[in-house]
Amino acid sequence: MSVKSRYALVALILFISLFAGLCLGSRTFAVSDFFSLSEIDSIILFRIRLPRVLAGFIVGAGLSVTGAVLQAMLRNPLAESYTLGISGGASLGICTGVLLGRMNVIPFFAFLGALASMSVILIASIKKRLSNTTVILLGVALNFLFSSFVLFIMAVMRNDKFQPTLLWLIGDLSYFPQKILFPGIIIISILSLYLISSGRVYDAVSLGHDKAVSMGIDIEKEKKITFTLCCIIAGFCVSLAGIIGFVGLIMPHMARLFFGSAHRKNLPVNFLAGGSFLVLADTLARTAIKPVEIPVGVITGFFGGLFFLALLLKGRYRDI
Repeated sequence: MSVKSRYALVALILFISLFAGLCLGSRTFAVSDFFSLSEIDSIILFRIRLPRVLAGFIVGAGLSVTGAVLQAMLRNPLAESYTLGISGGASLGICTGVLLGRMNVIPFFAFLGALASMSVILIASIKKRLSNTTVILLGVALNFLFSSFVLFIMAVMRNDKFQPTLLWLIGDLSYFPQKILFPGIIIISILSLYLISSGRVYDAVSLGHDKAVSMGIDIEKEKKITFTLCCIIAGFCVSLAGIIGFVGLIMPHMARLFFGSAHRKNLPVNFLAGGSFLVLADTLARTAIKPVEIPVGVITGFFGGLFFLALLLKGRYRDI
């Protein structure tokens, strides 16, 4: 299959995912229904499903792009915001904001939590000279630590907030702050575009420290910029959908498999394919056992867990 055909396939999958996200659910819409929508149908499509599809797409796109650049910068094929504990830090920040009653600045709390988690990993990996495998284990340990604090906060919060918070921790798109959606779309898109435009930097870093330096790249500066932007994106993603695991792990590997290791080529694919994947996963979550909705984090966790296990069993701890 030629490269153009592969890009066309990605565009087709994107169209199918968006169409399925809008049309499938407790109320199924056929193409002909779009020409004779009742008032209730219009509310379902444009006020409920369309924002949910947009949220799913931008969250999946952001997580996929950050996963790809984190794997490149850390030269670790298992790195992503979930396995590194960034999403866990963001969740703790959000729960802290909820407990303090600062709902209007939730993304800021999410960013602080994500940044704190990333800082711990960077400082520990530099001072202790941790291996790639140990960095991932550190991220997993941080996730457990942050989860314990989050569960403590849930234990002391009001009962009426317990179930929504629990679903959000699992990863759920059935409810999200509407006022965060469009700022999130704009910010995640702009920051992702910057990361995509820096593909040459990630290609050089993937070749090794000495090679990147010989090409005139300030690795430490690029790391700081990249990690800060990834924390902002992860903060918005967690604010919108909770903890969605493994999207940033699966999609970068798929993109490299079909489009090669050059980041200037596969990062745009990560953006589109990551968004499509999460929209399809959410559609499956809404339709698998209608009328009951499964949190989308259950779907991504299932497929991502199998993928993660396959990488571990194959021993693919090689540099990207």
